[in-house]
Amino acid sequence: MTAGAAISTNTATPSPDCTHSRFFCQSCKSKACSSCGLKATEQWIAEQQHILPDCDWQHITFTMPHLLWPFFNNNWPLLNDLFRCATRAMLRWARQQGIEVGIFCALHTYGRQLNQHPHIHVSVTRGALDIKHGTWRQLFFKKKEVEQIWRNAVVYLLRDNYAQINPGALPGLGHIRNEDRWHHYLHAQYRRCWKVHFAKKTRGAWRSVKYLGRYLKRPPVAASQLRHYRGGAVVHQYYDHRTQQHKRQKISQEEMLQRYVSHIPARHFKMVRYYGFLANRKRGSLLPKVYDALAMTVREKPKRPGFAGLMKGFLGTDPYQCILCKGRLRMPALDRCA
Repeated sequence: MTAGAAISTNTATPSPDCTHSRFFCQSCKSKACSSCGLKATEQWIAEQQHILPDCDWQHITFTMPHLLWPFFNNNWPLLNDLFRCATRAMLRWARQQGIEVGIFCALHTYGRQLNQHPHIHVSVTRGALDIKHGTWRQLFFKKKEVEQIWRNAVVYLLRDNYAQINPGALPGLGHIRNEDRWHHYLHAQYRRCWKVHFAKKTRGAWRSVKYLGRYLKRPPVAASQLRHYRGGAVVHQYYDHRTQQHKRQKISQEEMLQRYVSHIPARHFKMVRYYGFLANRKRGSLLPKVYDALAMTVREKPKRPGFAGLMKGFLGTDPYQCILCKGRLRMPALDRCA
């Protein structure tokens, strides 16, 4: 986690007359690397700004009772179905009205303590494209109805996957020996408080994209949150929403690695999904109509921010400028290849 970017390096020098040289770490493209995570975040944000329409957006966070979290632990087929549970209310309503909304959503599997906390973040347009007339229609969603559909969908998902989950084998759930007891247990959770948070609507998807980008492309634990590590236990600082205070937890190396590994997605698993007119199979034909309905000009595709551009933007320095002679640093290995 702390040395992910240093897998391979190149040496750069300005000229034969200058004695200064500098080592450049090559990208390891690992989600555990803070450096590579920052670059991937900025590239993803730039791409979303180019695609997402300029309209009002609603950000919704779908959570569930904590007693249901263990059933999704490292169960990626089940986590895959959570996307449909979260978007079911919006897509069903839009289909009944003959309109197309734009939705992008992201799955988070961890909490601030790096514990299991599966939840879905959904950003949906507060308007939709009228397919028949090609116009833009304003809309809103009722929180209670969305919450009820989400609750029903998750409970039915768990109920139908009893054999796959095998809840009786999990710690503290040995009393669930058959499907009848499983249904009784889920019914008790259904009656609990389910939090579905509706944020205030925003103009443009910038805030949602910026927020989600921090969690999707960067490590679950920032290097700045690891307070003490001398080869033994790990001291991790986090912010507690309930007490609104910063707290510290001390865990062993093994526990830290186990928690971290449990959040590594399965191969080819997509943590971000698009629905409605943002779906990959629809955006080619529907996005131009959305831009026309909103009287938007088509944006040019932005350049992917590179290493030097990010260094200039965040630190105000040019990494390829020699600190002694002010010349441009060159990599001899690349010159020999050329």
